[in-house]
Amino acid sequence: MGCLISPVMKLRRLSSADSRRFAYRNLTNEDMEDSVIRVVVGKEKKEFMVEPYVLQETPFRILVGLAKARTKSRFNQTGRVVWLDHVDSILFEHLLWLLHNDASTFSDMDVVEIVDFYAQDC
Repeated sequence: MGCLISPVMKLRRLSSADSRRFAYRNLTNEDMEDSVIRVVVGKEKKEFMVEPYVLQETPFRILVGLAKARTKSRFNQTGRVVWLDHVDSILFEHLLWLLHNDASTFSDMDVVEIVDFYAQDC
């Protein structure tokens, strides 16, 4: 029964009006800054615009490290594009959500195991 407490608390937090300020959203041209990095994820090449600190967090550092280990990491001339072809876009979006909403479990994840799990469908 104790395991049900956490999901109920998360649902309440997500349904509250305060959760909107923690949510991420699609960026428009007006939102674009010089500090934003474009991350192209998965076979469908879904694009995410993230601030540099996001890629320095542990799970994302591991994902970028895996990309370098599997293929040559591709960057454009300015170094503002990161390609993560081997990462499922749903996984990447889930990690972004965790970063912004549930940081307590974010650092405890076994990212390599999660990537392998998501890769089973490919």
